[in-house]
This record gives sequence, C-alpha cells and structure tokens, in this order.
Amino acid sequence: MKALQHQIVYLAVTCIPLIVSCLAFLVYWSEFISSVLETDVAHQYFDFIIIGGGSAGSVLANRLSEVDRFKVLLIEAGGAPSFLSSIPSLTAHLQLSPYDWQHLTEPQEKACGAMVGRRCRWPSGKMLGGSSGMNYMLYVRGNQKDYDSWAEQGNTGWSWQEVVKYFTKAERSEGSETGDTVYGFNGILPVTDSVYVTPLASDILEMARDKGYNVGDMNGANQTGFMVPQVNHRDGLRADTYRTYLKQAKHRSNLVILKNARVLNVLIENGEAVGVAYSRYGKERMVRCRKEVIVSAGTVGSPKILMLSGVGPSSQLQKLGIKVVRDLPVGKNLQDHLTTMLGPFMINKPISFDPSRFLSLKTLYDFMFSGEGPATTVGVDAMAFLHSGLAKESEDRPDIQLLFMSSWILADYWTFIWRTFGLDGDRLWDGYFQQLYYPKNMNAVSILPIILRPKSLGEVKLASANPWANPIIDPKYFSHPDDLALLVKAVEKTVHMVNTSEHMKQHGYDLPNILFPGCEEFDLFSSSYWTCYVSQMSLTMYHPVGTCKMAVDRTGVVDPKLKVK
Repeated sequence: MKALQHQIVYLAVTCIPLIVSCLAFLVYWSEFISSVLETDVAHQYFDFIIIGGGSAGSVLANRLSEVDRFKVLLIEAGGAPSFLSSIPSLTAHLQLSPYDWQHLTEPQEKACGAMVGRRCRWPSGKMLGGSSGMNYMLYVRGNQKDYDSWAEQGNTGWSWQEVVKYFTKAERSEGSETGDTVYGFNGILPVTDSVYVTPLASDILEMARDKGYNVGDMNGANQTGFMVPQVNHRDGLRADTYRTYLKQAKHRSNLVILKNARVLNVLIENGEAVGVAYSRYGKERMVRCRKEVIVSAGTVGSPKILMLSGVGPSSQLQKLGIKVVRDLPVGKNLQDHLTTMLGPFMINKPISFDPSRFLSLKTLYDFMFSGEGPATTVGVDAMAFLHSGLAKESEDRPDIQLLFMSSWILADYWTFIWRTFGLDGDRLWDGYFQQLYYPKNMNAVSILPIILRPKSLGEVKLASANPWANPIIDPKYFSHPDDLALLVKAVEKTVHMVNTSEHMKQHGYDLPNILFPGCEEFDLFSSSYWTCYVSQMSLTMYHPVGTCKMAVDRTGVVDPKLKVK
C-alpha cells in the first residue's frame, strides 16, 4: 500500500510543473486572440507610461489611475497569472515556467559550485504582479536602521519615521498584534499570520525562549528575535500586487494594460523621456507620453532597458554601438541576500511537510472552502533575525536571518525542486541525496541562514545591443571575504543552537553523517567543511537589488525622488 501511495504522489508532483506551464500557455493564446479586438495604443497619447507590471508597477498603475485626468499605460512583458499561481503550496512550481524569466548568473568563481557550470538560477516574475506572484509571500518591513542609514547618506524622505506611514497606509492587518508594532487596518495589502505551520513551529519558538531570544513581532522597533512569519494572504490565497492592486483598477477607462509586450527602449529627446518602443506579437510599435516614463522592470530588467536607451556606463555603451544619452553607473552595485541550504535535519516523527500525507480530499476541501490547511503553506515554520557577533553593529540591527523550513529538497521525491536551483543533479544524487532517499520515511526539514547586508557587489551588463539578448548577470558572490565568514558563522551558530536544544533533539533533528560532494577532503562539520559547503550550495534568497542605486553622490542612478539623474 505504501509503495502504491508513493507512486501516486510521485506521479502527482511530476505532473504539477507540466500543468502549470500548459495552463500558462493557454492563457497566453487566449490573450493573443483577444488582442485582435484591442485598440492600437500606438496612436494614443498617455500621461504616464509604466514599464513593468510587477511588484511596483501594479501598485503604480492603481494609484496613478485613481486620478481621473491621468491617462496611464502599463506595459508588461508577461500576461495575467492563472489561478494555480495563487495557491501558496505550488510556489516552487512557478519557477522554470512561462511565468519566470529564468535568469542565470555568470559562472561564480567562489560560489555556486554545486550548480551546473557554477551558474546560479535567479527566478524572476514574468507576469502581472511580477515576482510578488511567485515569491514566498513573507511580509517583512525591514530594519529601521537601514532606512535611517539611507537618510543619513543624504536621501531625504527615506528615514524610518518618514516611510513607516506608507507601510501602515498600505497594510490591512488581519493578524494578531504583539509587542510595539503598529499596523494599518484600512489599506489594500493583507497582512496575516501564517495559516498553516507544522508542529515544529512551537518547539522552535520554545527553543528561542530558552536561548534568551525575544519571541514576538519582528516588524516592530526591535527586529532581533524569532517569530512565526506573517504573510500576504487573503483567504488562504496569495495576495500579490496583481490581485490586490491591479485587478480592482484594470477596468478603469483611463488605464490601459498592454500584456505580452516587450519594451525595447525608452524614447529620449533633448534629455527627456517622451515614450517607449515596444514589440508585441511580432510587431514593433512606439507610444508617447506627456509627463513621465516610469521604469519598474526589476533589478535585471530596469538597468537593461535604461542601457538600451543610452543611459548607463559610457564605456560599455560605446563598445556596443549605443549612443550615450547619460553617463551613469547603471547596473553597478548589484547585491543579493545569499543563503545556503542547511540540512537536511532528519526528523524521527511524521510532522514535517510531506506531500504523501497531504495529497488528499480533506486537504482540497479545507483549502477550497475554508482557505486553510497544508495547501496554504508558505513552507516556513518560523524565522529569526539574529546578530552574528562579527559586525560592529548594535544588537537591534541583526546581520543574519534564519528561515526554518517545514520541508526539504527531497520532499517532492527528487522530481523538480532541485532543478529550480540549477543543481548538478546527477553528481549530487549519486554522491549525496541517493543515500537519504527513503520513500517510506521522508521526514526531514532544512534551515536557510541568510546574510542580510552583503559586501560583495556585482553587476548587470548588456551582452549586446540586441534587446532580445539576455543580459549578463554577475553577482560576484563571496568576492568580499566578510560575506563568506558571515555565512559560515551563521551556519555554525544555527547548528549549535539546534544541537543543544532539548526541544529540537526530541524530534531527532540530526544532520546526516555524509560528506557533501566537493568537500570530501575536510572533516565533517568543521569550519573548513562549512566554508566549502556554502561555496558549493550557494543559493539566492530571491532578493537582488541595487542596480539603479538611489544616492546623491556619483554612485547614484536616481535621486531621492527616484528620478534618473
């Protein structure tokens, strides 16, 4: 019976990515057919043109079109997401689908050693809602001192006291209030407690209390401590910016949404942006505006479009034959929250998230009629913000984050999750994961330690002047030695914490005594081993930023009002 159940689950998890992609293609072709009836925007003038209908663009389209006299055009390279993208437990399966730009980094000298060609995968949302339509929905405001440091550098208007009012304006808090955090209740964006966590969550918090850590709300004045994560959910479904902001605005007469349209460049005349050139369904068009072109195409897309438009490092643009309009450090300052997959921690009880236990009619019923149950999981039981002790920072400005995952990489029976990281599957399966594969007992979890303020700076560059060519993405992971030291410290701190906790040891919570491929020459669990391990199993935390830096000095691309200099 167990073997039959395993086969059924294996078939189900194998088919999910195929179903997601097939449905995305059906939506695309329906949008193509309906485009025949749309009015050609190339013959219209707009007040604002927004490039990118993602996390920021969807909000901008909603807010600007609230003003009746403004005519707004939103251009998105992808289409509308399907219902499947709203199911939290299917989040990982949106990667490598038509909803994903499927970026790859350049080969990394000091990281991504376990990946094919040492190239890390960088998922990025290609749909209305952008990456908010495929992220893990955790709601974190950020550390107050980070905002204050921006203001101290001359970015007026960006201190915590100046920005917190916009958080409370956007929020519609539906969770329990703890501590000193003040949330908004009249906004559009739902903020709620996680609907589903495994029984491990309570023991993780008890462990934290025993270790002397604060347990509460990390979105308040003091971010250091542990909490069960807050999420952007509505009735158990993903509440991305498409579903929360754009859907309610898309029928306004002064808002036009152009889906499946690739912006080629911004039209610039006499130093002013006056429109954009775009391609849609094989036809190139131009459309103009009276007020502003707003570039909100993401950390990779925005610098690419600016450089194709002649705004960027003059030396690079000249080599590609692009006329320089403005010499600015576009694409520089690339930063990412780097993490590693710490684990698996083997569990001696059936309490971790396992699809074989949750693919049932009850799970479907709970999700469809109550918005509850395992289908609503974001995969995180608890998270923590901690201080490593390495940085000369105050205790209320942590430098590492921990995500206590409710599952592990083999939970889908080695069918898909490993592909989303770009792992060298054959080598890692033969040398490591095959020894852990027991379909009758898949109880395990993992922890993701994350460095919060990386010092390694990378770059996004154009590969050519062809707007259809993929850009060059080089995060230069671990190019600054402090990042490597910090991630190793985070790993060692985490392992020691869980190994010395009776709350965790009662569940087993043991790391396997198996050397990871590429690190066989080191003593297992030594500092040198973990140094090797994190350079092999290097993962993005999906937070690349910085390529259009806000600064008042020469390193900036935009000023504090986010206008290109």
